[in-house]
Amino acid sequence: MLATARAVLPYVMLATPVVAFGQTGPSDPQVIAGAQTAKIQIGQKKLAGHVIATVRVGEDGRVRDVLITENTTESGFEPQLVRVLQSARFRPAIDASGRVIEGNAEMKVELRQGTGAEPKPMAAKPDSQLTEKEKARIRKMRCSDFTWEWDLIREASDNPATEFMPRIATSMYATARTEAGEYVESKVWKAASKGLKEAADQCRDEPGAVFWDGVFRSVMDEAVPK
Repeated sequence: MLATARAVLPYVMLATPVVAFGQTGPSDPQVIAGAQTAKIQIGQKKLAGHVIATVRVGEDGRVRDVLITENTTESGFEPQLVRVLQSARFRPAIDASGRVIEGNAEMKVELRQGTGAEPKPMAAKPDSQLTEKEKARIRKMRCSDFTWEWDLIREASDNPATEFMPRIATSMYATARTEAGEYVESKVWKAASKGLKEAADQCRDEPGAVFWDGVFRSVMDEAVPK
């Protein structure tokens, strides 16, 4: 079945929005991959196809509306996949002035044997420049930016160190060590989770410090000595 955009389904959350200012932007909403999402009932249906949707993400990182733009799954799956998208968690959008704002994200949910009853939303059209944009954003982060984002991710994800921003920060550090002729990449990734937690603890005491150059690199230098 192939469907085109036809319906916006409102999803109103009762949680108090998280209002934050002074974050490092701009940045579109970023899905928290490890967050728990709704399961689907498979029954006798075939796991095949996908839905693509525009989701409106509130300032609190929760989905407000879902607009299905394409559906190639079996009839009957769409309402369940809407619930999957509704239950997703995001790091909300941040504008150029550093203000947390409502924003849209183009998301895709695939049905295949590997996902079973727990398909996960992902970006519908990956941005080829997204990693470089995130590296630039991380280099500008102050400690207050990092702790706000780390805490939001940690609350939603079972493994926050593997989420997009922390993972890119770790990758930047591993690359820097490799470029210096130190082949310690496996040790860097092994130490990353503890290092990120320690960086967050230090950042709480120094909210105005530069995160990546000022705190994270020194924490990881101690965790992975030369």
